Amino acid sequence: MDCAVIEAASYAPRTRTVPSAAARRKRQRAYAFGMAGERSVASFLHAGAYAVLAHRARIGRCEVDLIVAREDVVAFVEVKARRRGIDGLEAVTPAKMKRLSRAANTWLAANDAYAACSIRFDVALVGADRSIEYLENAYEAVEYDEYAA
Repeated sequence: MDCAVIEAASYAPRTRTVPSAAARRKRQRAYAFGMAGERSVASFLHAGAYAVLAHRARIGRCEVDLIVAREDVVAFVEVKARRRGIDGLEAVTPAKMKRLSRAANTWLAANDAYAACSIRFDVALVGADRSIEYLENAYEAVEYDEYAA
């Protein structure tokens, strides 16, 4: 059986474009603004008698911004910080809801102390002026097929 010979020239090496210094600074500022927003929301919730159980929790392929508890409720909080008038709530897509629902189930399975608690999915919107709009029970848990990719 003859094997086909693949020419090395047919596979060009992948080149990665390096962002400009201005683009890097813009991303760094956006990241810093988002982190400050998460800290502001954590302080806001702590003042409201919530216990912050986790901040930027990495659960599987998902990162949960905040996991907080008060009484018998555990809330999984997605923080959306926006400098401009863009609605951060639009960034919480059905796919993101599905990932957060899966992450919540995984987290609860690993933390038996909170297994009997009811869960809630909240969204915190942080504006350019650091104002916080907190939406409790912003969406219901999304069913997912654990065997689907």
